[in-house]
Amino acid sequence: MCMNKNVVILGAGIAGLNSGIELLQKGHKVTLIEKNDNVGGLCSGYDINGFYIDACLHWLMGTRKSNKLYKLWNNIDALNDEVKIISLDNFVTVDYSGTKIKVGRDLEKTRQEWLSIAPEDKRNINKFFQVVNAMDKVMSVALKCKTKKSLSDYFKVAYKSPSIIKSMTMSRKEYAKRFKNPALRFAITNMMTGYNNMFFLFDVYSLFSQGNADVPSGGAKYMIERIKNRFLSLGGNLILNDEVNGIEMKNDKVFAVKTSQNHIFYPDVVISTFDPRYMLKNLLDSKYQINKINKANQRINKNPISSCFNVYVTIEGDISMIDGPTLINIDPIKVGASDIDYLLIRPYNFDPQYFVKDNKTVVSLFVDQNHLDYHYFASLDVEELKIEEEKIANNFIAALIKKYPELEGRVNILTYFGPIELEKRANTSYGALQSYSLTDLNSFYFAEGKVKGIKNLYCCGQWTRSIGGTPTALLSSHKIVKKI
Repeated sequence: MCMNKNVVILGAGIAGLNSGIELLQKGHKVTLIEKNDNVGGLCSGYDINGFYIDACLHWLMGTRKSNKLYKLWNNIDALNDEVKIISLDNFVTVDYSGTKIKVGRDLEKTRQEWLSIAPEDKRNINKFFQVVNAMDKVMSVALKCKTKKSLSDYFKVAYKSPSIIKSMTMSRKEYAKRFKNPALRFAITNMMTGYNNMFFLFDVYSLFSQGNADVPSGGAKYMIERIKNRFLSLGGNLILNDEVNGIEMKNDKVFAVKTSQNHIFYPDVVISTFDPRYMLKNLLDSKYQINKINKANQRINKNPISSCFNVYVTIEGDISMIDGPTLINIDPIKVGASDIDYLLIRPYNFDPQYFVKDNKTVVSLFVDQNHLDYHYFASLDVEELKIEEEKIANNFIAALIKKYPELEGRVNILTYFGPIELEKRANTSYGALQSYSLTDLNSFYFAEGKVKGIKNLYCCGQWTRSIGGTPTALLSSHKIVKKI
């Protein structure tokens, strides 16, 4: 391998930081360009009015030390022996009109609790937990998959459980219909954020139950700060507040990278870590395309992107009535183009060092959004958007107080954001938090690698694989480094 290449990386999220660190460790020279005033991309936390909010991590896949992901996180100092890992008792507590369903870490205890609530669903409850238990072996094989071809071993294991295969082609809403109990149906439909299928719910709940999807203390902000410091300590060049606005080609190679602050770089290799659709549309000639990304976008109604509308509040005093992450049913609220009948409440009192101040606890109020919701918000002018978002935030708080009347007068808004703000932050299509959803086998794709027709431009990041998220960004960037 030719050493000492001059590599320019576009975007300082997880993928950009990880690829930068790994390339520095291999002896290359690395410049990382980020348009925002801090690193992290969508994996970020902020200080707002004297309080800290975590705008990303509900959990982090790979917190178990024996796991491959942990080794990668450890290499970039996202996780280390000094970082406290917080293990919540429940993935979520679902409160459906007073019926509480805990989705707990102890699978057998949780199964028994579900049976006591819905004995009429005994057969399907037992099947549900059989699949969750089986997912550990299946996903240990999946982590080794590097291409679509190498998925053959994975499917050999998966096919031993027909329920796992069926879950790959089934939405959570469709799966939930087999349950008679309305609280269970609501829980299974809504307990997982995003639009990915039943398979992904089984996967994440299995990881959670094994202690492999927990929360690093301090959340996204402090994790990203550790990663940034690791990059800088290895001699990486970090440029903030400077957006790439042009790529000059010569002889089928990237010759120059130009920025809004009039910097010009002449790299041997370029790695783009942000949404490929943005790069292809805004930085390259239209003749360059990534077919797998185009196909995914053409299927967007079947495989929607996952965005959100998130309201952060502080609640003064006792919040023990909210049992950790809690999903409640609410009277329908219009959010974007969608009528939403649930609210995910995430109190951060499990990490009081960072999220509790002056007897006030930071709490997130969250609902999913998709490309149709983005188009709705994008149709509004600046003033209309401001009024609409403020109305939504107040509706969330009204729904919270209706559920917990004792919170009246104790809730104050810190901030809120939706698809438009997410698009501005990270140039993601439709203001997405995650890439195109995994809803069936045809929606599974790998798109990281070279851009066809360009010899020295690589793509990686969460958008280059279905599902997306921080683990995808980490794994895809790790794979790209091996090619350079």
